Amino acid sequence: MSGFDFDKSGTFGSEKSADDYAKRNNLSVQDYQFRETGEGENVELEVRRPSVDDEKLHDTGEGRKEGFF
Repeated sequence: MSGFDFDKSGTFGSEKSADDYAKRNNLSVQDYQFRETGEGENVELEVRRPSVDDEKLHDTGEGRKEGFF
């Protein structure tokens, strides 16, 4: 695992939904990761702290189950 701190950015219904959200926000693949929630098929998107520098991420809500940034 990397030495960076990641913050939970939300729970999505699939990795594809979480990946689409990250791409819409121009995040580099090195700046986010997925974690299974243990609740079936849902995944949590985690974003590396320094990658966003307190900027708001664009969110249409598509695929999101809960959480916000």
